[in-house]
Amino acid sequence: MEWNAEAIDRLYVLYQEHHDRLQSEVAATNRTLGSANPEKSELQRLTCDQFAAILADSTTDPKAVLLWVRRIIRGHEREFQLFQAAG
Repeated sequence: MEWNAEAIDRLYVLYQEHHDRLQSEVAATNRTLGSANPEKSELQRLTCDQFAAILADSTTDPKAVLLWVRRIIRGHEREFQLFQAAG
């Protein structure tokens, strides 16, 4: 799948928001489990270059990447022509 620079930039912003939500959910779950350090997790945010490399990597499973991108853009599909028809 081909992504232009503008789409990658927007996807990366949405990815950062998605990552922040995941981090918050992990911390909340850790709190409910009585963790002494609920904010600690192994989640690490990708850099923009790492993110773009995953999107561009032809050896990466395209179905997995598409599912990942769909999750990241949930609620913002109208911003990406590729997903407008798929709804």
